[in-house]
Amino acid sequence: MDTHVHAHGDKPMSPEDAVRSLFVLAEVALKANDYESAATAYASVLQIEQNVVASYNLASLYARGLGVRRDFTEAARLFRQAELLGNERAGKLCQKCMMDLVDDGLDDKTPAETYATMAVFVSKVYPEADDQRLETNRGLFAVAATHHDKGELDKAAKVFRAAAEYGNDEDSRRYLELLDA
Repeated sequence: MDTHVHAHGDKPMSPEDAVRSLFVLAEVALKANDYESAATAYASVLQIEQNVVASYNLASLYARGLGVRRDFTEAARLFRQAELLGNERAGKLCQKCMMDLVDDGLDDKTPAETYATMAVFVSKVYPEADDQRLETNRGLFAVAATHHDKGELDKAAKVFRAAAEYGNDEDSRRYLELLDA
């Protein structure tokens, strides 16, 4: 059974031609502000092949909530995929998604909820990590340290507390003691 898409007549469309056509569709959709169609086209490319441009562009749509529901974890997963395919900027945007995810509603989250949010993030974005708890603590520590460096001590304390209490992270515990002093 022939599963290839047929462009004209009986000649099957090659995967390369399908990807090119999907990128054209995505460009046209973006120019028309039809973000949903662009997201669908990029997702279709990714079903055919790993592709740095499709991963990066679809991640951008998820991070901004354009054409898809805003989802910082999915955006980070796709940025991470683009990073692994060679886009260094995507790695920085993956980290920004991590910050945005933790910060979203931080004032209303308990330390347990903050820790759980980061644990889910790590499991989806860094599934290859040998020690998921350690990666979760590293992520929380990075977010807390960024807040600390910006002078946002209340936010830093909340995130350090999540890592200290639920991840048994000694470095976070020490920083938390300094902030509480």
